[in-house]
Amino acid sequence: MTRDHSLHRVLRVRDGMAVTVGIVIGAGILRTPGLIAGYLGDPWSILGVWVLGGVVVALSTLMLSEMAAALPEAGGKYVYARHAWGPTMGFVAGWSELLVSRGFSGASKAVVIAEYIRILAGGRGSLPILSVAVVLAFFFLHTRGLEASTFFQNVTTFLKILVVLLIAGAGIWAGDMTGFQAGAVMTPEYAGLLGFALAYQSVSFAYYGWEDAAKMAEEVRDPGRALPRILVGGSLAVMVLYLLMNVSFLAALTPAEMAGSELVAQDAIADVFGGTAGTVVVAASLLILVSSANVNFLGLPRVAYGLARDGLAFGAFRRVDERGTPRNALYFISAWIGLLALTGAFELLIRFMMMVAITVDTMVLLGYFRLRSTRAHMERPFVMPGHPVLPIITIMLYVAILVILVSTQPELASGAGGMLGALVVAGMWTSRRAARTKD
Repeated sequence: MTRDHSLHRVLRVRDGMAVTVGIVIGAGILRTPGLIAGYLGDPWSILGVWVLGGVVVALSTLMLSEMAAALPEAGGKYVYARHAWGPTMGFVAGWSELLVSRGFSGASKAVVIAEYIRILAGGRGSLPILSVAVVLAFFFLHTRGLEASTFFQNVTTFLKILVVLLIAGAGIWAGDMTGFQAGAVMTPEYAGLLGFALAYQSVSFAYYGWEDAAKMAEEVRDPGRALPRILVGGSLAVMVLYLLMNVSFLAALTPAEMAGSELVAQDAIADVFGGTAGTVVVAASLLILVSSANVNFLGLPRVAYGLARDGLAFGAFRRVDERGTPRNALYFISAWIGLLALTGAFELLIRFMMMVAITVDTMVLLGYFRLRSTRAHMERPFVMPGHPVLPIITIMLYVAILVILVSTQPELASGAGGMLGALVVAGMWTSRRAARTKD
């Protein structure tokens, strides 16, 4: 039976870092290198866009760490948008994550897990049925409570890091750096800014989730000190692992050989060690994906919980069961991810997702300056270094990237803008209704 219980403070720094590394390293690094190679065609451009993505994440993490340490409430970016801009923008930040950013992410991971299960099964099985089965498996795991799901996360994240290092080490050790040799450059599928925009969307998807541990701020021990360590340490670890993986791929394959591949890691290892080793990589990739997808089911119910607690989502989402799980929110999230997973449109899902996510993230990070201005005396256990220069540079990067994305993909931008506009209208209505209810 579901009753109103409080969230439990059980997460340590290592748990939070496992969440960060666990959600970030997954479908992105496994599925997007083939797309990025096709978009860019040059090994140094490929590495460069991964470095750029890592730099943007590192700067963003520092800004978010200050807000997370000062406002350790469940919900993540929703909380900072609400405190900085009010309930309407909080609604937009929270619901855009539920419906698009993390919902689409969870669905895309379920689809890729199903794809790799089919590879191991020799192409047998229905992709939609397998995708929904994956979602159901995660749902039942998370009904066991936070401690069970975080234990699962810690174990799978440790194994994931081990697998990533083995794949990276094997490719670098056995490869002949063929991707960096003269003549390895290929003609990219898309020229100029469009190619960069598509590649950056894929890289952003691969890094996305760097802030997810903040959603569980009310379940972290000593959040003022722990959250910055979790967010900064996790993002730096991810960037290093991603660069190692890409160097490994390029050590074994040319950009032309990478382009269009659904699992570059398998192709790279099979190229230097044979087909059996490639099959082992598929199985290892499943482990990586399972660890990553698990965090979608950890974080998103907490966002719904935070929204409901402030009157910006269904009241039923506030109900926490005796195991510390927002059970009704978990029902909703699992159903939505399962519905999206039925589409199977991986590339379109991540492009639309990142158009929305980068726009919302810009608004959330601008809240850093708003909070500095309106709540200057708020206790800040962690302070962003390099203020105000580094925060301004971060926002300028976001604005420049958004301009490129919108100018090169106007139809996608229109769809994303329409959805965000609808969320603004819904947020205004919901926040006014919540205010009247309180009165």
